[in-house]
Amino acid sequence: MRLIPQPYNIELTGGTTQLREITKRENASGFGEEEYELIIKSSGITARAGTEKGFFYADVTMKQIVSLYGTVPCMKIYDKPRYQHRGFMIDCARHIFSVDELKKMISAAADVKFNKFHWHLSDDQGFRIELEALPELTEKGSVRDCDSFINCKSDKPYSGYFRKEEIREIVSFCRARYIDVIPEIDMPGHQSAFLHVYPEFTCKGDAVKVKTTQGIFKDIICAGNKEAKEYLKKILDEICELFPYDTVHIGGDEVPKANWKSCEKCSEIMAENGLSDYNDLQCIFINEMAGYLKNKGKNCIVWNDCLKGKGLSPEIAVQHWQKGPERTSAEANKGRKTILSPFTPFYVDYPYGMHTLKAAYKYEPEKLKGLDSNGKESIIGVESPIWTEHINNNDRLEYMCFPRWFAVAECAWTAKSNKSYNEFYEVLVRLCSNYREKGLNIAPEKDWNPSVVTRLAETVKFFIPKK
Repeated sequence: MRLIPQPYNIELTGGTTQLREITKRENASGFGEEEYELIIKSSGITARAGTEKGFFYADVTMKQIVSLYGTVPCMKIYDKPRYQHRGFMIDCARHIFSVDELKKMISAAADVKFNKFHWHLSDDQGFRIELEALPELTEKGSVRDCDSFINCKSDKPYSGYFRKEEIREIVSFCRARYIDVIPEIDMPGHQSAFLHVYPEFTCKGDAVKVKTTQGIFKDIICAGNKEAKEYLKKILDEICELFPYDTVHIGGDEVPKANWKSCEKCSEIMAENGLSDYNDLQCIFINEMAGYLKNKGKNCIVWNDCLKGKGLSPEIAVQHWQKGPERTSAEANKGRKTILSPFTPFYVDYPYGMHTLKAAYKYEPEKLKGLDSNGKESIIGVESPIWTEHINNNDRLEYMCFPRWFAVAECAWTAKSNKSYNEFYEVLVRLCSNYREKGLNIAPEKDWNPSVVTRLAETVKFFIPKK
């Protein structure tokens, strides 16, 4: 018996049942929040769990058994997740997607026991949230002149944002599937949309345009501007109200500091704190924002770029994506909560020729360079992002994510000793066929693991601008 993700233990007991749904629920003391048992007999199907979330996962497993096998074998399943953070990220700043499309993606993710939706809602190319306190940010920051991305081009203006009722609709949809929504407001870099509306919050005060291309841009929020921080806190106030969960992501990646180095206000902060490294100044900035969130009852996540400086609060979780694995491992070894989102192979906005299905499946979190036994315990989970500079339609979004997200789901849930790529692949073919019938645009099997020649061609093609 093989499922995706594979449960912790399956014991076939002989015979089959005509039943298709759980007929009895029993409370099980001592079970973890997501732990459950399924006892399938010809006379009835019993789910045992200690929480409603556990019963939900029992039901998810039962539905997949029926969809994959039709005939239900009698068996006993005991199951629990490997990691507590099993995430997927959708970037709606570069290109926005409808509520219906997001629900479609979330539903498929929930079916394989993902439990964190990391929602990237602001960046250099657009601010996508309705705000009551700063309506001009929503109005002006959500619009750019055109699309000039390598693989997405258009001369037409691009705009769009989520109304508050739409955000609440997504939150409600996720809550019914036991998925926490983690909003991301990136800072102090990747803030061109914000700075387009408030150029006075840059170090130089020059005009800033909402960006139309991918990249890393020099215009960032002035670390010494107190009013800028107050405006950011106004944004966080509404974010905390919209997302009734315990975590907010504040980015911190790709922050070029040339403007800070020539800024009097930033120099004053450096002098006051006895700093010589501008990466340390970023830590002070991030700590202030994280402290504000903590006072509102929220935890904070940042990208691992923030570890370049000294002094990052140990309470802040780090999401590792690229470079500096030893630095991330050193912090994990000290006990810092760490999420692994390796660029290779978990960034699914890149072609299958660069990041294959097999590579996604075979990634092993505990092999991050430099991890000791304590560091392995500090890994709270994994997450796979889909950035959308090169993705502007639903079919492409779905094609890039699936079936690679099914592989990531098994990395997140299944015990290392229970993983088998060949067994996974065999059942994956059937699972994907079922989802295609439901209307999900899953990549065809021939694209999942291209040949070496095809991989090279796909990689070259991806980075050559389309005319």
